[in-house]
Amino acid sequence: MKEYKKYIIIGVFTVVIVLGAILINGLINSGVFRKNVDKQAEVTTIITTTNTTSETTTKKIIVVEIKGEVYYPGVYEFEKDEVVVQDVINMAGGLTKKADTSFINLAEVVENHSSITIGTYDTVSYVLKENETYQKVNINTCTIDELITLDGIGETKAKNIISYRKNNGFFSSIEDIKNVEGIGESLYQKIKDHITV
Repeated sequence: MKEYKKYIIIGVFTVVIVLGAILINGLINSGVFRKNVDKQAEVTTIITTTNTTSETTTKKIIVVEIKGEVYYPGVYEFEKDEVVVQDVINMAGGLTKKADTSFINLAEVVENHSSITIGTYDTVSYVLKENETYQKVNINTCTIDELITLDGIGETKAKNIISYRKNNGFFSSIEDIKNVEGIGESLYQKIKDHITV
């Protein structure tokens, strides 16, 4: 009888060990014991993915100001490698009916932190790079080449201005330029904001 009990205990113990081994094997296969390892792998994957994403989403940003004869003057940002004047005009809603772009290159590449001014038929359009300021033409010291940069001043009128200056001395005010042959009130109104003495 004692021997019989001994075999029963050994049998039960063997069954428990076999069932325990099956249970542990099932848990391992179902991933319960690998959860922590998998989480660590997931974290590593997320970190790697995040690093890759931040590298690929870094884009060049160009900031440009536009004012004057556009519908929505202001400061605009572009996520592009290259921006031209026309891009900025389009972003600002386009040109008003009074706009005159005949003296500006719409295909000119705009640098970061540039400022664009769109003028009318009475004023001049121009693009200033960062830290540049608009330079007025000094009619007392300018050359012919500088004068012909003014809207409506060709070589003949520029020579007349230089000649008048030589014969009569320096201009005492910008209004005196109207004394030059060929420069009337309408032309003066066009250039008055762009000249100085």
